[in-house]
Amino acid sequence: MGTENYSVGLYPGGIGCTMRTEFTYTDVGNMPYVVRFADPSDAASIVSLIRAVGSEDIYIANEDDYYSADQQQRILSQMNPDVQMVLVALSGQKIIGTLEAVRGTFRKNQHVATFGMALAAESRGQGRGAGLLRTMEMWAQQHQIHKVALSVFESNGAAIRFYLRHGYAVEASRPQQFYISGHMVAEVFMAKYLAAVSSPERQ
Repeated sequence: MGTENYSVGLYPGGIGCTMRTEFTYTDVGNMPYVVRFADPSDAASIVSLIRAVGSEDIYIANEDDYYSADQQQRILSQMNPDVQMVLVALSGQKIIGTLEAVRGTFRKNQHVATFGMALAAESRGQGRGAGLLRTMEMWAQQHQIHKVALSVFESNGAAIRFYLRHGYAVEASRPQQFYISGHMVAEVFMAKYLAAVSSPERQ
């Protein structure tokens, strides 16, 4: 699963809290990569990554209409870390993956968070999404979130198998929800149920 580093930062408990904010994992080739909470200086790299993945037209719904770097920077500057979080994965100094999660804002659904993840083409199939997933799940547990959920294209078999390996289950699907590469495909909903922790983890 990797090793974890500790540092002082904003996530997930506020300024001055000594929390896990940066993690070092190893991929399937035993090469290290870092997962950390995103900050406003990451905005341009996150936008570039998501637009690149979106332009492939087969993995995520986003296309060229994603946020601008300025919009992404404002989101990262203003978001409430108890409700929303954005992670980045780095190989060396390069951002090669990102994950965003948002919890429900009503009493009825604040125990649930939905998320989406994107990896650069050269980093897929190397186990580097696992670190993003694991870090997001720890954030969720620290915030008393009991269910984490996502949707994926039916045609993205590699992603579905990845989530199944990491304890996610298919809950439902909406047939013919997207038109991809000349074919109608279903949107598949997947989720994982987490054990709660009583309080945020500290050093």
